[in-house]
Amino acid sequence: MITDHARKRMSGRAINEWQIDQVLLYGRASHARNAVIYAVGRKEIKEYGKALESCEGIHVLCSPQDGAIITTYRNRDLSGLKH
Repeated sequence: MITDHARKRMSGRAINEWQIDQVLLYGRASHARNAVIYAVGRKEIKEYGKALESCEGIHVLCSPQDGAIITTYRNRDLSGLKH
């Protein structure tokens, strides 16, 4: 489920639903701020292929209770994510 807030952010940040799907499928997961954050970085692109290049830096923040997508944004610095 994608919240209305997340849809607005996707639209404003030029992030497509298929990119969200790729991030959730191939991205690294981190638990922070009472949420689950999925993100794709260089490691995932190297491991899963160049098809993920357009997803580099995309973060998807999900609710830990029901998995709803709360928001999404771009940030190529993944150093703040803890596994």
